[in-house]
Amino acid sequence: MCKSLLFAVFAGFCCSAGAATAPLSVPSADKKITITLQLSEGWKTYPSKDGSVTIEVPRSGVNIQVWALSDASVDAAVKHVAALIEGQVTQFKVTESKPIRVAGAAGKQITGTGTGAEADDGDPSNADVHIFSVEGKVFMVCAHGEGDGVVKNRALLTALLASVKKG
Repeated sequence: MCKSLLFAVFAGFCCSAGAATAPLSVPSADKKITITLQLSEGWKTYPSKDGSVTIEVPRSGVNIQVWALSDASVDAAVKHVAALIEGQVTQFKVTESKPIRVAGAAGKQITGTGTGAEADDGDPSNADVHIFSVEGKVFMVCAHGEGDGVVKNRALLTALLASVKKG
């Protein structure tokens, strides 16, 4: 599998009691660059055994993972997106693919709605997968959950993706 082991660098969590956001730094698979995502207050992160960083969004019904991929391009990663997220959503079927822009670069949003099953308990689920590159390094953000949790929380994911910056 093209996922690399990801060692997330957590920087600046809870810098001040009034902070509205906290940065999450994620190094590229080859550790040559780092991206930073701004997390909303109350969001928690932890490293997952699959190499991703899990972002826990309280009371949302959605789970978010961030990966640094070793794929050479966004298009190369898109070709095996179902295998990349198999630890979160099994039997994932793509229902839509559309271009996106993240950190000023082209990427792809891959959606599968109600066609997969959660890997942890087999419940029906859906996922929005965003694959993008920053300075030629490929990253993936996957939001998934039961029922319509992902759809209801797309605004959270859109804001998270809009916050992506190099460094």
